[in-house]
Amino acid sequence: MTPEAERVKLARSACLPCRKSKRRCDKKTPICDLCSKKEIQCIYPARHGGNQTQLTAQGPVDWMSDFPSTSHHSPNDEGRNTSLSFSSFVESDASAIYFLAPSVFQQTRLELPRLHLPISFDLSSLIGNASSVRIIAIKYFLTIHRWLPIVFKRGFFSSLLNPVAQRQTELGLLILCMKLCCTGPSEDGQTDTELYRIAKKLHHAAESTGPLSIPVLQAGILIAVYELGHAVYPAAYLTVGACARYGLALRIDRLSLELEDEAGTPRLWNELEERRRIWWAVLMLDRFLSLSNPSRPLSTEHPTFDTYLPVDDSAWDDGTAKPADVVSISTGFTLKMGSFARLAQATYLVSQALRSLSPAPLECDLPQTDQTAQLRRTLLSLVHAADRESAVRRLEFCAQSEFSLRLCKNATHFSKAPS
Repeated sequence: MTPEAERVKLARSACLPCRKSKRRCDKKTPICDLCSKKEIQCIYPARHGGNQTQLTAQGPVDWMSDFPSTSHHSPNDEGRNTSLSFSSFVESDASAIYFLAPSVFQQTRLELPRLHLPISFDLSSLIGNASSVRIIAIKYFLTIHRWLPIVFKRGFFSSLLNPVAQRQTELGLLILCMKLCCTGPSEDGQTDTELYRIAKKLHHAAESTGPLSIPVLQAGILIAVYELGHAVYPAAYLTVGACARYGLALRIDRLSLELEDEAGTPRLWNELEERRRIWWAVLMLDRFLSLSNPSRPLSTEHPTFDTYLPVDDSAWDDGTAKPADVVSISTGFTLKMGSFARLAQATYLVSQALRSLSPAPLECDLPQTDQTAQLRRTLLSLVHAADRESAVRRLEFCAQSEFSLRLCKNATHFSKAPS
């Protein structure tokens, strides 16, 4: 053994990042070669029964250091390209198997590859340091999240605090879109179009080159919300359509209450609820875009009377919601539904209004005028129920009431033009 090798102390076990990514660790301290090359924090577990703390590489490492940046290349890049060619081939196969045969993907215990954006942007430079990310997140959860709660707050902040969490690139893209969605016009009325263009470009790259991912879909929904709020048409219509296809590919359009997916993979209850809320957001945006032109085809199927509603928003944010709290549209008549569940109910009624105007009307024995009158009464009942719940629970309701009242006031949605 050379004198240089003798001076290198080896840990007894692999570091946590190498364990997480299932890579061979050389156990060098204070930082292994893989963590050094990837420029991420190297953490070794403490010995069992001892008083040692976790061994960490010297120097503070930001949690965003794992974000890829293709704006510069090291001299060793060419040598690594050859060694990574086979692994890249296997990773592309894993993504295809996950989409085409999820059961085979589960049985063979494959893993989805990490997202590498082929764009010369340093993602961390767009969203700032850890303190800036926290400010963006707090602003988002105090504004957009209050009426469109599609991101599980506890899970989101847990990912921020986990230095070895995977999917950091997708998480960074989601944070960037949170920042975009919370960015309003300047004093002169101009919007930050540069940030919007960058977010669109990065999101398109994530859709095209990366594996299917919930944060990527959430980022797309936030981009659509920004486009709707700033009247960026027809981009908003196209973005919502792309989100619908992405959600169908993720198979979140027909979620049951089972805590296992089609491949038998166990999933947490909060993750299941998050996916249900994401799909309801896609349904809502898809129908909102059709209010001004009901003849425009939708990108999603209409929800049914047995479709499950989101649980109460407060319970979900607190992490106290459970599967027993879920109700379907047909049984959602309590005064403790939550704002987003009311918005989902309004979305269902919008679907009924749009179906009544379609060439194939609803199967109902009532005449068209009676169907329209019944639908109007149901919409007004939903508005009154939302008002009662807001008074009892001191909640802020507006999105679902606006949805319902807009239909009630627009006569073209309740009567067909004379032939």
